[in-house]
Amino acid sequence: MPGSIRVARLLGIDVRIHFSWFLIFFIVVLSLADSFASENVTWSDTKSFVIAVIAAVLFFLSVLGHELAHALVARRFRMSVTSITLFVLGGVANLAKEPPSAMAEFLMAAAGPATSLIIGGVGIGLAVFAPSLFQAAPALQPIQPIASYIGRVNLALAAFNLLPGFPLDGGRVFRSIIWGLLKDRLAATRIAARGGQVVAVLLVVAGVLLALRLDATINGLWLAFIAYFLWNAATSTLQQERITAAVGGARVGPLMTTDFRSTSPGAMVGQVIRDLVLPMNLRAIPVVAGDRFIGLVAIGDLRKVEQERWSETPVEVVMTPSDTLPTVAPDDPLSTALERFGVTDLPLLPVIKDGRLVGILYRESVIGYVRMQEMVSLAGRR
Repeated sequence: MPGSIRVARLLGIDVRIHFSWFLIFFIVVLSLADSFASENVTWSDTKSFVIAVIAAVLFFLSVLGHELAHALVARRFRMSVTSITLFVLGGVANLAKEPPSAMAEFLMAAAGPATSLIIGGVGIGLAVFAPSLFQAAPALQPIQPIASYIGRVNLALAAFNLLPGFPLDGGRVFRSIIWGLLKDRLAATRIAARGGQVVAVLLVVAGVLLALRLDATINGLWLAFIAYFLWNAATSTLQQERITAAVGGARVGPLMTTDFRSTSPGAMVGQVIRDLVLPMNLRAIPVVAGDRFIGLVAIGDLRKVEQERWSETPVEVVMTPSDTLPTVAPDDPLSTALERFGVTDLPLLPVIKDGRLVGILYRESVIGYVRMQEMVSLAGRR
């Protein structure tokens, strides 16, 4: 997600925070501080604010737990999880590819709401028994309102995520059920995505009705904002599935180009810019040692080097190593290439066979193929 920064790494998964998260965190803290102050009149403003910060942090940690549950189940089914990003609407686990089966998707999608339900149940239980447990320790009294908030908000989070609107968790559960019944993932995705659009429209209606009430205008606008996000996500899913259907059984080999330019790791940055980047308008260049592919140097890598150091900085210092790059093989389905393009901003994928660079697959080539397939399909239906 553009605009996000990495703040931690848990279980081998990058945890990132989008800039929009800071806004929602600030809003949640202010709202909780006001709520805690009104419910606990003996608290000072400072104490209410500190307790609100603690509660907000615990809430977002529970959101992280929700996403980690998705990620761990996904790993169980050999689905790579590249990162987890917290943003204004909660969190998202970024998968490198779609689930391999209906059962895998069902379990992965259900894991998040199940985790939120467990956290919510523990919070409510602690809130109920806290007064008697901490009666002899007044300093621990804030545990009760914090636990109550964490319990209620996680139960609400689970309930909302179980709405049957793709790509919400409930929508993914719905898709997995349709997928299992029809044995057709594309058809199940279309049905679930349409369901997501229906849920988005219903949320807009509910948001408008709430906005008409003077005491619930903010909640109404918030629902409308969520509906907008859900509609866009469902529509994007439909577009992705349309592209996947257009690709069909095509392979990487026929679309890759074997006429490409490469450079050696010892070549200087200035030489690469002068001989390859400028005259050929190349945005990324493979780095090879003999017949072995060892990395890729992109425009962004070259920009890291100050111009006065171009003549003394070898490419291998700034290149991206091959073991961190997505690659494909000539016999891979084109749908695999689409998935790999989805996790990188690079304009190309190296095509590797037996450790050797045998070709380059350009993003534009795949886009052109998809467009041509759609044009042919459209002409065939006339």
